Amino acid sequence: MAFPCIRGHHIYDSILGPESIILDLGGHKGEFSTILIEHYGCTSHCVEAMPDLFQALPKLPRLHAYHYAASDADGTMTFHIASNPESNSLKLKSEEHHTSIEVPTISIPTLLSTHGISKIDLLKMDIEGAEIDVIKGMSDSLLKSIQQITVEFHDFIPEMNLEEEVLQTISRLKSLDFACIVFSRKTHFDVLFLNKQFISSQTIILARIIKYIHGLGRMIKRVIS
Repeated sequence: MAFPCIRGHHIYDSILGPESIILDLGGHKGEFSTILIEHYGCTSHCVEAMPDLFQALPKLPRLHAYHYAASDADGTMTFHIASNPESNSLKLKSEEHHTSIEVPTISIPTLLSTHGISKIDLLKMDIEGAEIDVIKGMSDSLLKSIQQITVEFHDFIPEMNLEEEVLQTISRLKSLDFACIVFSRKTHFDVLFLNKQFISSQTIILARIIKYIHGLGRMIKRVIS
């Protein structure tokens, strides 16, 4: 399968292999990283801000874990805790978050230089609204060196008011010659960016076709149910 959906993130897997480097922002319990390591032999650098989730990350030879919250700057920030650990965030969602802690933050350029990460082949982001700041903290040249980016944008949460910033971020990536394939319906919680420098136009067309096939499948399921 060329475009599997892994933990809610569509990726292009035909270019993944033992030489591939994954940057997994919002690692949770390492599920996404573990699947890519086991299926494709990739090396994953996994960033998780929540201390207990960071401690729970699996100890695998190809999984490198870092206790940070990814952001656009290095330092310390307030991290808001929710009953659902997948909703923990640097961005406050008042109805969900009931307490907070201080966590170290890091930008992607600092992460790469500090930990000797030479490249990113696949960047995955599921960081509850902070994805906007992370991309802002990356230079055009760094972004253009990445083969593919899979993002869960959080414009589906009205309280976060991210709609305009999400569209601006998508526009920036398109200007850097990324094709944008939105696999989700109405909002942008499953978006795949394919770098045209590395990925053929035929593959991008195939991704768009598969997007509509998946969408048709969801519609049929809703009608049946």
